[in-house]
Amino acid sequence: MEQSVVVKKLSESLKDIFAFSVSRLFNKEDAEDLTNDIIVEVLSSADRLKNDDAFYGFMWKIADNTFKNYIRGGKKTEIEFSEDFLGAYWDTPEEKLVFDEEVTLLRRELSLLSKQYREVTIKFYIENQSCAEISKQLGISEEMVKYYLFKTRKILKEGVTMDRKYGEKSYNPAQFAIDFWGNGNNSFVWNTFERKLPGNIALALYEKPLSLEELSLELGVSAPYLEDELEILLKHNFIKQTGNKYQTDFLIFKTQYEKEFIEKVPSAKICLKTVDKFARVVEEKLPKFKKMNLGIELDQNRLKWFIVNIALISALGEFEDSTRKRFGDYPRISSTTRGFIYGHDNNYEYGYFAGIYGHCCNQDDSAWFTAVNYNVIKSCRLWQGGTYARTLAVCNAILNKSLENQDEETVAQLVREGILAVESGKVCPKFPVLTTKDLHFMRKDLQEIIDLTCECMEKICGLATEIFKKYTPNSLRDKCERLCFVRHQADAMAIIVEKLIENKFLLVPQEKTNLCIFGVKRISGE
Repeated sequence: MEQSVVVKKLSESLKDIFAFSVSRLFNKEDAEDLTNDIIVEVLSSADRLKNDDAFYGFMWKIADNTFKNYIRGGKKTEIEFSEDFLGAYWDTPEEKLVFDEEVTLLRRELSLLSKQYREVTIKFYIENQSCAEISKQLGISEEMVKYYLFKTRKILKEGVTMDRKYGEKSYNPAQFAIDFWGNGNNSFVWNTFERKLPGNIALALYEKPLSLEELSLELGVSAPYLEDELEILLKHNFIKQTGNKYQTDFLIFKTQYEKEFIEKVPSAKICLKTVDKFARVVEEKLPKFKKMNLGIELDQNRLKWFIVNIALISALGEFEDSTRKRFGDYPRISSTTRGFIYGHDNNYEYGYFAGIYGHCCNQDDSAWFTAVNYNVIKSCRLWQGGTYARTLAVCNAILNKSLENQDEETVAQLVREGILAVESGKVCPKFPVLTTKDLHFMRKDLQEIIDLTCECMEKICGLATEIFKKYTPNSLRDKCERLCFVRHQADAMAIIVEKLIENKFLLVPQEKTNLCIFGVKRISGE
């Protein structure tokens, strides 16, 4: 190929070659050096090119090889050449490997960019939009577009030379479970954490704040996919943002803490005095309570369970009232919900309960029920919780309402589960029911063991607070005591029940039964 033609074509391509150099080196002086090297290589090699139409493919092949040599430190290699070259070019296996590695690194760095940098970069380099077009689309100034492009080049240049390591959660997602204690509509809590990613974000951001880039590496998830998740978590105040860093804004009970709690607290003999007193008081009150009209017949063991459960639930209510006076009402976490959100880095493995359903009532509070799913009675319990439709059906049964005008599908399901029965066209509960007046007198008779249970709750919550603070980030430590009183107040109930079972005072039935569920109805005039 004639030198004059080469010079002319190079002159016409000079701007493109310089743009090529700038896009790879991000520095004007370095780009000028690379451009000069490319021109020299093209001029020294083009005389072997016989097909003028193949010039541009040949020129870009030289540009690419010259850039790779430049990055490697300027070591020159001969460019393989074929007289039959017509415009397509080829890579040696070594060059292909290097190119693939470079592309992989570039993609990795692009995946770590935050939204504003990533959008501008993709629109400019991949979609070939001008700064003016990008400015109009994104609603930012052209100067800001140029600033993002300049910053992105620096970020990418620094990033591709870094030895980045993905965190453990990128290949081994952690176990996470969310929990809630409070009242109102809490469905958004459960819905948000029904997948693995939000829970692992919460765990990754718990000990210290992380940037989007750091979080992306820790989880092995590209920034574009994380941004939406972070927006949802920010919306519900599950996390907080300070500058470009994010951090979890609720407490997590980690396995290390749970193990220390179980080792030190239940074995601390806190509840032994209360357990002994429970057995004596319940035995003493059995004849009196046996005469009560509870709607169903209870054998002696189930009657004991009923009395113990009444005392423990009453203690929980009194203790909760006292802690609200001490700490104030539950914080508002949405327009309709008050309560506490907290997490576990395990699947509830160290809890004493599979749910406490307290004061599940109908709209006018004329009927309500309580169900306690102690883990220790897992083999025999029936109540599994559920929707408001289930709650309403159970309350209608407590009031012995007719099956007519009820949700028959829900009632049928509860009948199959053994919670309700249908007799003479009416829905009836298969668990004890008492009036509010009867409940008042029962609590009065059991006040001594109710008070002792509250004392146990106070001691257990105090010990839990001391332990929990050791496992809590400084930014959340001021919330420790209040949450420990919420989380562990019911543990005294479970410890007392387990000790009563150990002492053979209570027996766990072999068959499925409504062991720790009772209903309450308000009689007209009460």
